[in-house]
Amino acid sequence: MLKQFKIILGFVIGIFISTTTVAQSTFSLEIMTVGLHPFDRPNLQVYENALDIDGLFCAEPGLIFSYETFVHENLLSFQFSQALFADAAGQLSGFSEISLRKVLFHKWRSTIYLSAGPALTYRKSWALLDHYVPEGGYTTYGTWQIKPWVIAKIEYDFFIGKKSDISIGFLYGHEYNTFTATIGYRHWISTKVKHTRKCNCGSDKYKKKFREWFW
Repeated sequence: MLKQFKIILGFVIGIFISTTTVAQSTFSLEIMTVGLHPFDRPNLQVYENALDIDGLFCAEPGLIFSYETFVHENLLSFQFSQALFADAAGQLSGFSEISLRKVLFHKWRSTIYLSAGPALTYRKSWALLDHYVPEGGYTTYGTWQIKPWVIAKIEYDFFIGKKSDISIGFLYGHEYNTFTATIGYRHWISTKVKHTRKCNCGSDKYKKKFREWFW
């Protein structure tokens, strides 16, 4: 499964790189805050970062660095993300992800995105912790555990001016049965719109649409 994941990830990265020189692009920095564990918690006994006795909420601080390039006007984009964070057990964890992002809603300066994509998640091995119960999908390599998976996210962005957005998001799939809240900043590196082949790029239609996004 890991081999197939690498092939798919390599293919997506190739598409991603091919678009970066001709489209809008952004850089994002997000802070991971609190993790919500609403489902079964087989390893509650190792949740060192739990904020309540049931382990429903855990402090899971971390950073996510992302680069995004748009492939269809302002509506569709690819994003590469790299994260490092402390998981529920207080262990170093992270993920590397390529996601496809789609605009669900846009009005004035507010935009809601939905994204999903293949990811490689990893963490310092919980198998070394006392009373650990194996969780599905993880493979142990020395002192690390690795799990190819799919990460999904819903994100709200508010444009604050000067090519800058602030964001609030909810992430799922990066950790076993966990939703994590994020807050962040996004900077627009390039605002060059990538038009479809059939568009009349000399018309005012797309110029007007672009102005509506940023003003």
